[in-house]
Amino acid sequence: MIKHVTVAIAFLAAPVAVLGGCANQSADDSSTSTTSGSESSAQALTTQLKTAGGEPVADATIDFTDGYATVTVETVGTGVLSPGLHGLHIHAIGTCEGDFTSAGDHFQAPGRTDQPASGDLPALLVRSDGAGKLVATSDGFTEDQLKDADGSAIVLHQDATSDQRFACGVLSPASATSTSVSTSTSTSTVTTAPPTTVTETTVTETTSPAPAETTTSVAPGTSTSTVTVIQPPEIPDITVPPVPGTGG
Repeated sequence: MIKHVTVAIAFLAAPVAVLGGCANQSADDSSTSTTSGSESSAQALTTQLKTAGGEPVADATIDFTDGYATVTVETVGTGVLSPGLHGLHIHAIGTCEGDFTSAGDHFQAPGRTDQPASGDLPALLVRSDGAGKLVATSDGFTEDQLKDADGSAIVLHQDATSDQRFACGVLSPASATSTSVSTSTSTSTVTTAPPTTVTETTVTETTSPAPAETTTSVAPGTSTSTVTVIQPPEIPDITVPPVPGTGG
């Protein structure tokens, strides 16, 4: 996706001889430039963008003068970049490892959430011979912001619409504290007791009924006597058969 930034841009797409002349003139101006009135301090961040395989692609310089940043990106050699536009951004972390996702997202100045992001730059236009140069000015970031604890990097994309990061250069390295990953491990010891098997035992208790008690209520002043009745044994019936010869 091509993101537009409100910056002043100078595309130097003239023949190589003209590019060289412009570069030399720029160098002469920076070495002899003076300001009327108060002296203006100028500082710069420089880096070389390289592919994941370590092949140099472009040199980048950011000059900070009078509250503005001037970004200059110029290809190194020819034939590395394909002709056309290549996305260019300043990223929020100063590391360029692997596929360059280590550089994080686009740089955003503290307190800003709007788009385009503070670190978005115009795309680099590469000529048919693989050479290109970009000069752009911006007030979206300061040197101190790019040199904070996270550092910063500048990333060049495969083309203007691709998210693939083709080359990367560290502008300011991230500090060790911002990139270190805590590896401390908390160990908890849990002692598990073996399960206790509870066997239920059913006890059946048989209770003999208590002998019945006979309670006799006796009114006060009344005498009582106990009469024991003895029953004679029961006499069974005896049948006597008739005596033979005695009948009538």
